[in-house]
Amino acid sequence: MNHCGSLSRRKTYKWAKYGGYHPLVWVLITGTAISRIASFMSLPFLAIYLSNNLDLDAFTVGIVLGVAGLTGSVGGFVGGYLSDRWGRHLILIVSLFVWTGAFWGFSLADTVHHLFMLNALNGLCRSVFETTSQALMSDLSTPKQRLKIFGYRYIAINVGMVIGPLLGAVLFQLMGMKVFQYTSTIYLIYFVFLCVLFRIFRSDLMNGNHSKVPFSECVRVLARDRSLGLFVLAGVLFFSAFSQLESTLPIHLKSLGKEPEFFSYLLMMNAGVVILFQHPMNRWAGKKSILTGLVIGSALCVAGFSSFAVGGTDIAFMVGMFLFTLGEVLVFPVSSLFIDRIAEERMRGVYYGANNFSQFGLFIGPFIGGWLLETFGREHLWWLMALLMLYPLLLYAMGYRIYAQSRGVTILEIIRRFLLDLGLIRVMKGMVKILPLLLTIGVFLFFLSDPWVKQALVKPSRSETVTVRIGKDASMFEIGRKLEEKGVIRNGFLFPVYAFQQSIQKGVRLQPGTYQIQAGISPEKLLQTLNRGTQKVVIREGATVQEIGQLLKHYGISEEEWNRGIYKKWDQFSFLNLLPSNRPYRLEGYLAPGTYELNKDADAEMLIDMMLQRFNNRLTGDLKEQLQRCDLRVDEWVIMASLIEEQASNGKDKREVFRRIQYSLQNDLPIGIRTLPAPYGELEEYHIWKVQGLPPGPINNPSLESLRVVLGLMKDGDSHVSSLKPKDFANQQETVNRQRENGIESHPTWRKQQKPIKTNKNTNWKNGHPSAME
Repeated sequence: MNHCGSLSRRKTYKWAKYGGYHPLVWVLITGTAISRIASFMSLPFLAIYLSNNLDLDAFTVGIVLGVAGLTGSVGGFVGGYLSDRWGRHLILIVSLFVWTGAFWGFSLADTVHHLFMLNALNGLCRSVFETTSQALMSDLSTPKQRLKIFGYRYIAINVGMVIGPLLGAVLFQLMGMKVFQYTSTIYLIYFVFLCVLFRIFRSDLMNGNHSKVPFSECVRVLARDRSLGLFVLAGVLFFSAFSQLESTLPIHLKSLGKEPEFFSYLLMMNAGVVILFQHPMNRWAGKKSILTGLVIGSALCVAGFSSFAVGGTDIAFMVGMFLFTLGEVLVFPVSSLFIDRIAEERMRGVYYGANNFSQFGLFIGPFIGGWLLETFGREHLWWLMALLMLYPLLLYAMGYRIYAQSRGVTILEIIRRFLLDLGLIRVMKGMVKILPLLLTIGVFLFFLSDPWVKQALVKPSRSETVTVRIGKDASMFEIGRKLEEKGVIRNGFLFPVYAFQQSIQKGVRLQPGTYQIQAGISPEKLLQTLNRGTQKVVIREGATVQEIGQLLKHYGISEEEWNRGIYKKWDQFSFLNLLPSNRPYRLEGYLAPGTYELNKDADAEMLIDMMLQRFNNRLTGDLKEQLQRCDLRVDEWVIMASLIEEQASNGKDKREVFRRIQYSLQNDLPIGIRTLPAPYGELEEYHIWKVQGLPPGPINNPSLESLRVVLGLMKDGDSHVSSLKPKDFANQQETVNRQRENGIESHPTWRKQQKPIKTNKNTNWKNGHPSAME
C-alpha cells in the first residue's frame, strides 16, 4: 500500500479542481458529516427508549450507553493495525458494512442484552471506521494539508451534531425505534458509494505493499514511544473533562433553576462556534508550532471552565461555552496533526488507533464528574475541572519536548518558537531596553505618590467607632475592601498601595484580629493600629468598676485614664441619661462583662464604649416592652441583677436569691446582704442589711444571666411589681421614724432627691464623685 506522504506535482495538478485535495478526502469528509447526521438522528434517543419502554434504572441505562465508549477506545487501535496490515479500503468497507447491520439490529432488538451488545458493536465499528478514514485522508494528502483536513473533518462532525438531533426529534416521535432503519439505510448507501469510488481509485489505494509489522510490536509502540504515551494520557484527561459538558453540565444547570432549553442552546452554540471558527483558527494554528496551538487551546478550555465556576448567570455559561469551544477547536485537530507527525510511516494506522485510547476519558468522565458533584458540590466542580485541564497542558508540553529533542531541537529553541508564535519576543526585547527607565520612573512615582494616596484614602468624618475583623489569611485587597465598606477609608483599591509604601518605609506589617477603629482616624494612625495587633481582655461577671480598673493596669491602661473614662459624659447612650449623678460610679452596672478583643493601642474610653455598646445591644425593642409590662425601670432591673450576681453563681441559686430579695421588699424588711464590694460596703446608703429597700445604685456589673433571672421571674409572676414602687413621702417618713425608734434605719427604695452620700475618711468626694481613690 502506498502511504502517500506527499503527492507528486502531476497529481497535485490533477486534483487542482478539487482544491488540491484527493477526491476521496472530500468524500470521506462529506461522509463523516452524513454518517454523523444519521447516527445523531437515532442514538441520542436510545436513552429515552431504555428508560421509558424497558423501565431500566439510571445506572443500567448508563452502562448500556457507556459501553460504546469503552469498545471504541480499544477498537481504534485494532482497526488501525488491521488497516496497516490489510489495507485502508478493505477495513473501511468491512467496518461500514457491519456498522450498517448494527443500526438495523437496533430497530429489531427488544431486550437490554441485545441493545448492550449492539451498542458495543456500534462503538467498535465507529472507532475502526473513523480511525481508518483519518489514516487514509493522511495518506492521500501532504503534511501541509493535513491540519486543514483534520479541521474540516471536525466541522463535519459538528454539523452532524447540530442537524442529526433536530431530525431525530421529529422522526422518533413518529416511528420510535424504527428511526434506526433510516440510519442503517443511509449507511448502506454510503457503503455502496464507497465501494464504487474505491474501485475507481484502486490504483491510488493499492499502489504499494501492506505493512507486515507483528501485532506484538504494535502493542509495544505505546511503551516505546513516550511522546505518544504522554499524548494519549493527556487525551484521556482532556476527554474526561470534555465529557462534563454533556453529563454534569445539564445537572448543574437544572440545580440553578435553568430551563432545559438553555442546555440545548449551549450545545447548539458549541457546534455553531466550531463551524464558524474552525477555518480561521486552523489558519492561525497552521502558522504556529504544534505546542503553541495545544497550549493556547488548553488555556482557553481552562478559561471556559473558570467562567462556569465564577458565574451562575446565563452570560457566564455562554462565555464559558464560547471559550471552551475555541479551545476545543484548536486541541482536536492540532493533537491529530501531532500524532500524524510522530507516526512511523508503516504504522500510521496504529498510531491513529493508539490515539483513540484517549476516548476512554469519555467513559470514565461521567463517573468522575458525578462523584465530584456529590463530594464537593457544584460550586467547586468547575474549579476542579479547570485544574484538571492544566494537566493535559503539561503532558502535551512534555510529549512535544520529547518529540522535538528526538529531532535535535533544544528546549531553548522550543521556548523561543513559542514566544515568537505569540509575538512576545519583540515585546520582551522592547521591555529589556526600557526596563531601567521604567524602574526609575516607577520607584520615583511610587514614593512621590505617598501624600496623594494618603489624601485619597481619607474618609469624611464619622461619629461612631466601627469594628473591623481581619482574618489570618486576608489579602491587602480584602482588607482594603472591608475598610471601605465600614467607612474607615474612601478608596479600598488604593489601600494596598499605601500599605506597601508604609511597609517599605516604616516596616509596617498588618496583624490579624478584630479592631475597633475610632472616628476621624488618619490613614497613618490606622496602619499603626493594624500593625500593633490586638489583645483579648476578659472582664469577669460581677466585677466592679474598681476591679476592672485594677485589671486593666496589666493591659497598659492606667488608673487615672480609667477614671477619666468612667466620669466622662456618655450622652449617646440614652439609658444613662436618667441616672443620678452622685453615685460613686455612675457607670456601675452598665459595663457589660465578657471577652473583648482590643487594639493594643486602645485607651480606656474605647473599652468603655464597647462595654456600654454591648449593654445597649441587649436593650432591644422586645426587652423594653417586657420591662414596661413589668412596670420596671432599667435602673431598677440592673440594681436587682447586681444584688443577685453578688450572692449566687448559678441559675438555680440566682432565682432563689431573687425570691428572697422580693420577699424582703414586699414585707418592708431589710434585704439582709451584708457583704458588699468596695466602696459600697463602706457607704451608709448601701447598708441594706439594716435599712429597707434597694441600694441607691448597682453594686457591680451583673451577668446577662442575672438580668434574665430578674426579668424572667417578674414576667412569670413570681413577684408583685406594685410592692417595689415607692410609697408616698408621708408614709415613708412614718415608717422611717418607727424603725428608728426600734433601732432600724430605713431609706426609700428610689428617691426623687438624693442627699449627699456619706463616705469614710479615705474617700474625698467632690460634686458626688471621688477625685482621688487611695
